[in-house]
Amino acid sequence: LHNNRHSFPTRRSSDLSEGTRALAAGRYDLRLPEQGHDEITALARDFNHLADTLERHRRARQRWGQDIAHELRTPLTVLQAELQTLIEGVRPTTEAALASLLAECERLAALVEDFHQLALADSAALEYRFAQVDFPALVEGVLDAHRGALVGAGLTVDVELPEEPLIVRGDRIRLAQLVDNLLLNARRHTDAPGRVAVRLSPRGRMLRFTVEDSPPGVCDHDLPRLFERLFRTDRSRGRASGGSGLGLAICRSIAGAHGGSIAARHSALGGLAVDVELPQEPTERGVWKPQ
Repeated sequence: LHNNRHSFPTRRSSDLSEGTRALAAGRYDLRLPEQGHDEITALARDFNHLADTLERHRRARQRWGQDIAHELRTPLTVLQAELQTLIEGVRPTTEAALASLLAECERLAALVEDFHQLALADSAALEYRFAQVDFPALVEGVLDAHRGALVGAGLTVDVELPEEPLIVRGDRIRLAQLVDNLLLNARRHTDAPGRVAVRLSPRGRMLRFTVEDSPPGVCDHDLPRLFERLFRTDRSRGRASGGSGLGLAICRSIAGAHGGSIAARHSALGGLAVDVELPQEPTERGVWKPQ
């Protein structure tokens, strides 16, 4: 491409064609001069924006591959080391030793499944079957499944759900997965004795679902990154709790697929609060009205 100022439309059009061929060949570092106020300048601006986006995505894919290799390497290294000690007789083949190996296999299987779910979400290949869903009833059902584990972890559960239905158009299984991930995240990352609060309320045409917990919290720097794949804080809410670092990323994909949003903030309880907003279906006295 030419870096000098172009005065003739023919040359600028030629540069645009040359740049387009370069993008098709995977050369995302090329940029066109954005000079003037005509349609070719607008095209050059769009071209440069596209090139920036493609370059960012390429770097993200490279990091993604490196992160996957790192995450899989850890449990595999543990398995290899433990098996080697058993083979060499350094450690007796006891029930406890086999249980430890099984635990690492289960962790590896869960990690692979999380990778699979996120890859499907990224490629828009998750199978969504949209229907009218009573979201308070769905939350109550998922919460019932978690209540025993939450209490067993030394956590008090506060629940504020509306009595009337709040209807969203969504996939019941995926929405349940979103709620499940948020409750699991709170249980894993909250010190005992602690509290977990679950709230749901209408906000105009949207509904807001919130899961918040008591300490430990998340620093300001880490809050915007919590929904990045494989991101873990360096503090108490990290790897030692057993999470894969993919649960919140999956939640973001599910919320986005339903036309909603998800965000994290500091909780008034001292820990983390995650807010999910989803669009409501048109209702009349809490009952969905077909359009």
